[in-house]
Amino acid sequence: MSGAFFVEPADVDGDRLVLVDDEAHHVRVRRHREGDLIDVIDGVGCAYRVRVGSMAPKRVEAEIVESRPEWGESPVCLHLAVAVPKGSRFDLVVEKGTEVGVASIVPMLTERGLVRPDREGQRVERWRRLARSAAKQCGRSRVPRIGEPVELPTATDELARRCGRLLVADAQAGEALTDALQGGDGPVALFIGPEGGFEPTEWTALKERGARPFTWGERTLRAETAAVVLSALVLDTATRQSVTHEEGA
Repeated sequence: MSGAFFVEPADVDGDRLVLVDDEAHHVRVRRHREGDLIDVIDGVGCAYRVRVGSMAPKRVEAEIVESRPEWGESPVCLHLAVAVPKGSRFDLVVEKGTEVGVASIVPMLTERGLVRPDREGQRVERWRRLARSAAKQCGRSRVPRIGEPVELPTATDELARRCGRLLVADAQAGEALTDALQGGDGPVALFIGPEGGFEPTEWTALKERGARPFTWGERTLRAETAAVVLSALVLDTATRQSVTHEEGA
């Protein structure tokens, strides 16, 4: 699947669905006609192959030919918490994090971060639009949840409740990723700090919640690069470990 359209879950009814407004317009812009097969995602876990029916400027009705639950989704649920960098660099985290398969993205406000809450609130909706667009482009059935920016202790507390394994990237003093993933199951949280690194008090808060530092090698990565590359690495490693565990059970 590539270049899917988006349907609101409420606009799916039995074996029919309706694309409205911008999505209906995009169907026409891409020169689809009645009878064409197109791909549609609902953003909450299902993808559809549908046949285009009646078309109007702001409404396209379609027949569902095939439903594909959890299409394009990783078997591992990864929640990514990233210190918000300056400028538009967090856009890359959202776009590419969506493409590699993260389940949610938590923008964090840290001591050494360069962005404060009053400057970030207006950007959240844009991040959410970027996530939806990236999910459509790569064809995954879920759009990652993009939270409001929160202070690191709040992010740590929330993700500790939701996840069985907490990881924090540390180029200097971490253990191997395969070891850091041991000793737990269920969703994984990955914390990426600012380029200046976490403050000692922040490290203490993370470790008190059970976060395990891991290292990936000797190269220093920019925060947005680390967020994307290490998310892909964690998803791949955790998936391989899960498969190995199931085969050995």
